[in-house]
Amino acid sequence: MAQLISPPSAPIPSINPAIGASPTSLSFAATAGGANPATKVLSISNTGGGTLSWTATDSATWLTLSPASGTGNGTVTLTAATGTLTAGSYSGTVTMSATGAVPRTVPVTFTVAAAPVPPAIGTSPTSLSFAATAGGANPAAQVLSISNTGGGTLSWSASDTAAWLTLSPASGTGNGTVTLTATTGTLTAGSYSGTVTMSATGAVPRTVPVTFTVAAAPLPPAIGTSPTSLSFAATAGGANPAAQVLSISNTGGGTLSWSASDTAAWLTLTPASGTGNGTLNANVNTAGLATGTYTSTITVAASGITSRAVSVTLTVNAPASSSATLLWNANTENDLAGYKVYRATASGLYGVPIATLIGNVTNYVATGLQVGTTYFFVVTAYDSAGNESIFSNEVSKSIF
Repeated sequence: MAQLISPPSAPIPSINPAIGASPTSLSFAATAGGANPATKVLSISNTGGGTLSWTATDSATWLTLSPASGTGNGTVTLTAATGTLTAGSYSGTVTMSATGAVPRTVPVTFTVAAAPVPPAIGTSPTSLSFAATAGGANPAAQVLSISNTGGGTLSWSASDTAAWLTLSPASGTGNGTVTLTATTGTLTAGSYSGTVTMSATGAVPRTVPVTFTVAAAPLPPAIGTSPTSLSFAATAGGANPAAQVLSISNTGGGTLSWSASDTAAWLTLTPASGTGNGTLNANVNTAGLATGTYTSTITVAASGITSRAVSVTLTVNAPASSSATLLWNANTENDLAGYKVYRATASGLYGVPIATLIGNVTNYVATGLQVGTTYFFVVTAYDSAGNESIFSNEVSKSIF
């Protein structure tokens, strides 16, 4: 009997590998010129049958894959590098390929943001200068304005290089001001330099030059006199001596406003005050002064400075004298006892005799006659009983 043969079973179709990728897209973000973003992982799986031997490639120069191939399930690490990329949005793809499998593409985007603008220090003015006088008051304080001419937040500090300079405040945030105070202290005349440095994190320091000009203290006025002493001479009862000139000068600085005074009633000064260089006349009045030496002091003074003393000497001399010889005819009377001589400075105005002569003397020398004076003389005779004759003829003599 015939044996029945079963027909062959239908062949089982083979299942090819298939690529699965997760996630289905990737994105990166970074700042231009900044650090690279964190890496990302793309998971690979075989969603089909058989064995999956895959390779990974990308289309972007800024993208790196590691590893670039594998078998079965695995992962690919994606690294995005900012490099020289400028701000913008960049696109690429990662393509996963395998023999017998449909390739799988995963889109990748890279967003590069513009680098943030760093803070920048602005100062106004760009330089400062102070001026003062040595030993004088400090100059007025000046203000330096600080501004952020960049981005972000400006946290600044201020420092200086000069011992004569003080800053307040020494730090701040954002726009602000710094007050600069210059102190003369013990500085001598001259020009001094320093700098104020403004610093901030992430910003270029800014320096501001500062100069301090210290002028020499002005000279005060000072009194000069010439000559340093005055000397007058006169004759008692005679004419006053000629006036003398005292020159006054300012031997210092500034303006000299002076006044003059003296300590003697016989001395007069004209003018008694003045401004700047000048002269004063010293006049002497000898009226009523006896023979002798007199002293006084002229003081020239001005406010706030040392006065100057000028010594004055007045010598009053005795009048210069001369003599006159008187001659007369002898009296022939027997009882003649002598003669009396009279003198006056005005005709006929005779007082007591200046001399009483005994005996028949017929001449007399009158001494002590003052220069510049005219004298008048008469003679009388007297007897032993004391009787006196009338005046003789009057004679005169002028002394020159």
